Amino acid sequence: MKKYNAWFLPLVAVLCGVGLPCRAANALPHVPVEFSAGVIASDLQVNDRSGEKMVSRENGFTARGLVYPLRWLGVGVEGVHFGREDFFGNSYQDKRYGLLTKWVLTPDTTPSLYVLLGLGQHKQHVSYQGLRTSSSAVRYTQLGLGIDIPLYRYLFVGLEGQIVYHAHQKVDNLLLLNRRTERIFSLHIGLRF
Repeated sequence: MKKYNAWFLPLVAVLCGVGLPCRAANALPHVPVEFSAGVIASDLQVNDRSGEKMVSRENGFTARGLVYPLRWLGVGVEGVHFGREDFFGNSYQDKRYGLLTKWVLTPDTTPSLYVLLGLGQHKQHVSYQGLRTSSSAVRYTQLGLGIDIPLYRYLFVGLEGQIVYHAHQKVDNLLLLNRRTERIFSLHIGLRF
């Protein structure tokens, strides 16, 4: 019996060590997760110091991931990208990264209505004919209202409107946002499981 103890006790310890976490994981409640991506349209306008428009009415892409610790509350992250280059080689890039909370107002109905609250930072990069470049980082807060419509068991489509407030208007020494508030409309598709 002693010669079997050398491998028997470690084997039992390993099996228990593997089995207990599996049993504990099965006992945990399911926490829904949501991933979505979409297209957005913004009324963002960037002017030079004389007031002439450089960038107006941007379109871009968005992606977000949320976890639902409560069935009516999702928390997560979002990334947004805008970009444009004109005929003369001038370009404007806006990349946003932020934290979100999604408050589902009607969790028991189809479609569901929600309010979105978020904050983050957007990094703006401007290039003038490839000769001079500048970058800036601006904090923002956002408030949105949206609706999610289920298409299939895990698949949904949604519409959303947001108001984004920028901490300041300055992009660089030559460019300014036309105002601190920006309106965004988005169409997204996602998976929730």
